[in-house]
Amino acid sequence: MDDASTIPHPPLPAHVPPHLVRLWNFDAAPGAHADPYAANRPLHDGPEIFFSPLMATYRDPGAWVLTRTDHMREMFQDTETFSSRHIAGFSLLLGEDWPLLPLEKDPPDHGKYRMLLNPLFAPAKIAALEAGIRETAADLVGRALPNGGCDFEKAFGRPFPVTIFLRLMGLPLEHADRFVQWETGLLHGKSVDESRAAALAIKTYLMDVIAERRRAPIDDLVSVAVTSRIDGQLLSDEEILGVCYLLFVAGLDTIAATLGFTFKHLATHPQDQQLLRDEPDLIPNAVEELIRSHAVVTSPRYVTRDVDFHGAPMKAGDRVLLPMQLSGRDPREHEGPDRIDFRRQDIRHISFAAGPHRCVGSHLARREIRIALEEWLKRVPEFRIAPGEAAVTHATSVWGVDYLPLSWA
Repeated sequence: MDDASTIPHPPLPAHVPPHLVRLWNFDAAPGAHADPYAANRPLHDGPEIFFSPLMATYRDPGAWVLTRTDHMREMFQDTETFSSRHIAGFSLLLGEDWPLLPLEKDPPDHGKYRMLLNPLFAPAKIAALEAGIRETAADLVGRALPNGGCDFEKAFGRPFPVTIFLRLMGLPLEHADRFVQWETGLLHGKSVDESRAAALAIKTYLMDVIAERRRAPIDDLVSVAVTSRIDGQLLSDEEILGVCYLLFVAGLDTIAATLGFTFKHLATHPQDQQLLRDEPDLIPNAVEELIRSHAVVTSPRYVTRDVDFHGAPMKAGDRVLLPMQLSGRDPREHEGPDRIDFRRQDIRHISFAAGPHRCVGSHLARREIRIALEEWLKRVPEFRIAPGEAAVTHATSVWGVDYLPLSWA
């Protein structure tokens, strides 16, 4: 794909030197729909920072791509030069200008909204949710078990985190399928129109919920946003929408993606599956190793001023991609990065990002994945990819698993 100069792409910005251009798209790399991590491994061969016009969006002619973990950490920390403003851009799809909060706010304003959410996702708060999370996992496993197999994504991978999220948000469980459909259209839509329609549907729904909670708050995250104050003032409808929209998007996709890759790995590596059955005390460490090796989020930034970033001449307005998926497999950062070792020690990674914008839901994510493994392995016998079938993956903004056919005795 790199050398195919005939691949159509938008014109290159004048400031991008030809030797730093690489015609690459994560999802179009050969083999990405079977194993996106292996398919994108060549990016570690250099250049360390490149510009790809194939990473264009409806508002950007392409993007710079980082491949080194240390460069990503540096950029995550430098919020003055590399801004989070409009990195998701869902409001822009609608011709509006409200940010996801706190994701699309830079410091110091970012900290005000982050402080609002931190107590809701603190370890002690998440620990109190464990019984409900475990009950949800056991129920879903119990439904799938008698069938001798399932599409993991439909039977567990998506329903599990979605059910937990809906309970946290105080939203009706019977709307789960609709929410997943909107989420898919927003993040993985085949056209701008499809993404725009999903963005509008989510906004309309959430604004109705916000209005309802203003009238009658209950014990849920939406009500917390409605009743909280920043600088002594209640949040505006737009601010509450920004908080709820972020929780909606983050709560429905990233955990489902990580679970998909986790169970795909276990289905294709029976020795690792057996190890966790024999030594369940290894599960917490295995969770960390799987999060490292199967990061799912690519986080964008926008350049605020002209800067030479480690030899890459970036201009104000340029878009930069920080693929945490590449960081987890960075050979400069990890010994044997493609080896999944549940006994690996001192597992350091930035799969939840770094700096001020480090994922506020990381404690919840870890707990959901751990409980999913415990409840599944306790009840389901040895499982593998169903005979004659194959998993299907994607490597768009959030890498994930579309189809995971499992079978067991």
